[in-house]
Amino acid sequence: MALMTWQPGQPIRTQQDEADWQEWKRQTKAEGQRYRRSQYRRIDYIDVSDDAAVIIDREVRTAQREHRYVDSTYSAVLNRIVTEWAGAPE
Repeated sequence: MALMTWQPGQPIRTQQDEADWQEWKRQTKAEGQRYRRSQYRRIDYIDVSDDAAVIIDREVRTAQREHRYVDSTYSAVLNRIVTEWAGAPE
């Protein structure tokens, strides 16, 4: 990626400034979304029992502490739990 000529807080004067601003806005929005997603269980699992929340939160914290980055999101933990549950013998 080329060096940005536009900087946050500066007026947009050229087409390149506009392109740089759009790229900055996209990156900033994506960073915010990644942060929000890292802090909360998925919306469809928010209303879980207290016991389930404890298990899910513990699994996420353990993965984060062990630096298992691929497994350290709520979505990854929930996917793993559901997949293991679905594969368990009845």
